[in-house]
Amino acid sequence: MSAEEVEYQLQHFSFCAEDMIVENREMVKHLIQLSLLEFTDEYVKCHKIADEPAMALRAQCYVTANTMFSECTAKLDQLDKLFRTTLHIPANVLLPSDLLHKKKYTAEQVTALEDKVAELDKQFRRDGIFLAMLQDEIEVHDRLADCIGSELKLMELAEQYRREDIVPEEDVALVDDLAEVMQDVLRS
Repeated sequence: MSAEEVEYQLQHFSFCAEDMIVENREMVKHLIQLSLLEFTDEYVKCHKIADEPAMALRAQCYVTANTMFSECTAKLDQLDKLFRTTLHIPANVLLPSDLLHKKKYTAEQVTALEDKVAELDKQFRRDGIFLAMLQDEIEVHDRLADCIGSELKLMELAEQYRREDIVPEEDVALVDDLAEVMQDVLRS
């Protein structure tokens, strides 16, 4: 992996498999050394070894740790391969800012698009308010249609009573006038 790819991944994704591999190897080496030093210190303390031989033992810890680390390289190589396959960022992964650069959009074009989006958002909100007003108007018309339906039933009932002479003759004129008014309302 090139240095540019490593830098790009670190900058934009905050991690890179190669850096994790290096950190992992350093951590393993450090833990081996630390374990050997702790063991040696405990050994020196338990067996009450003099200072000069104790210093010689501690000095050998680093040589032994390097040997132990060398013996771990095969397993560490397998772990490195796992890191590379699992944490690999494909080259075709683009960030939103990369896409703008790839398509060669200018800052002015981006600003114009953002303005257009803001304008469309305002239009959407205005249309939403208009639709709500239309919905209220439809509800009013539905209520009026119910009233008109009731009035039609009343007119039919009045006409039926008139034919059956249930209503006195002078009231029939009033019902006829009422029927004409209702029919005028229905026509308009």
